[in-house]
Amino acid sequence: MRRCGILSIFVIFIMLFAQSSFAEQKGVIVGEKLVFSLAWTNVLEAGTTIMEVAGEEVFFGHDVYHTITISKSSPAFSSFFYVYDRIDCYFDKETFASLKYEKHLREGNYKNDAVIYYDPDRQIAVREEKILKTLPNTMDVLTAFYYLRTLDFEPGDVIHINHSDGKRSKEIDVKILKREKVTVPAGTFNCIKIEPILKETEGIFRQEGRLWFWLTDDERHMPVLMKSSIVIGDITAKLVSYTTGG
Repeated sequence: MRRCGILSIFVIFIMLFAQSSFAEQKGVIVGEKLVFSLAWTNVLEAGTTIMEVAGEEVFFGHDVYHTITISKSSPAFSSFFYVYDRIDCYFDKETFASLKYEKHLREGNYKNDAVIYYDPDRQIAVREEKILKTLPNTMDVLTAFYYLRTLDFEPGDVIHINHSDGKRSKEIDVKILKREKVTVPAGTFNCIKIEPILKETEGIFRQEGRLWFWLTDDERHMPVLMKSSIVIGDITAKLVSYTTGG
């Protein structure tokens, strides 16, 4: 059965003591590290997700950012469902077009390893030696999330992002909903609430699931809170610590 990373989804498309500290920094900052606590049905501690901008590299002639996302289940959650997922993304520093997406998922008895290479010039993605035609400036799901943070938007806007997982190529719509004040372990922040439209989503996040993010209402659009209503219950992610990088 097709499926996706359970915990690391919060940091696909899934935080800050002073709002003013973000004002002069926009986009991807090398050294940024965000740590989230995850809870299932708002009661059971499910685990931790870490999102990190690991560095800058040259990949197939492109200057790229390298990001790492790791999700792991807590001891209590692991007693009935163990999770350890790692996803590495490499994307062009200027266009945000994906160059490489590598995932290693361990979820209960389920294991999934995959590497996808993207050629933005030829508009193709290669996964397991299968070639897929892609849309212009295609991104993997996590790169799309970093890209979204660089944009200017207002409530009522809908953002369109070209996406491919190496099996299909499609457009993701992200609805910009409203402004709200949010309190998490890292502090209280003025935020903008957004909702990706999960078309043809695999696994537990299939179509009846919904996903919301709260991003800081400033130039960096840092994710503060993430909530999902899915077939196995509600999952919430809250920022607990951060390093801004730079």
